[in-house]
Amino acid sequence: MINIGTTDFYLDVPSLPVEEFESYSTKLFDEWEEYVREVLKLPDYYLALDVQEGSISAKSKILVSATALCTFLATYGSISSGAKSLYSDIRAVGNYLGEQAAAPFPEANAKPRLRNRGEALTKLQSLFVRVANGSLTPDEAMILARSLFGDDVPDFMDQLQESLENTPSQLPLPIEEIEIDSIDTSGSDDERNPPKQKERIRAIRPDQYRVEIWRESKKSERNIRVRKV
Repeated sequence: MINIGTTDFYLDVPSLPVEEFESYSTKLFDEWEEYVREVLKLPDYYLALDVQEGSISAKSKILVSATALCTFLATYGSISSGAKSLYSDIRAVGNYLGEQAAAPFPEANAKPRLRNRGEALTKLQSLFVRVANGSLTPDEAMILARSLFGDDVPDFMDQLQESLENTPSQLPLPIEEIEIDSIDTSGSDDERNPPKQKERIRAIRPDQYRVEIWRESKKSERNIRVRKV
């Protein structure tokens, strides 16, 4: 399986009772999964969401098989364009996850600190950039591509090699360097970095928990595990 996108977020809100925290995490996964189904036009994928308290922090990831990913990218006019388009969708999915994570806490006026990563999509796009600027030859780029996709998609690899060999010079920077590094989903720099306020004193529970939720394919059952951390 190939990781095509991760999202990390942190939400500064008080800890919840463990039953409420599990319910919150499960509902968040279900809302995120429904949006993934609407936005990503992939035939199948693996979804995972880990949510941990101590405020609330979480990490999501989306994995696909090499065959599913390569088939999807090959349908575009160019593989580079396909990687950019899919990453744009992945980023939208990550931003939605952050918005839904904060929605149950309107009284806290909390904004999630969010970071999306394109993972294999960013690495693929960087191959085109490095070939364009001369830091890699197409053959060297193909060696790296095989480490990403393996040897199970020969037709796609032939198409990728042709695309790399025909890559024009002066391509833009990789998608991740252009489009992410923002911490917040909205607002100006001043809004993202407000003046420090007096720290709230919170009740500290001796045990904290992490809820791990995943679905191995579209048709598989949802799995949930609650752990002490």
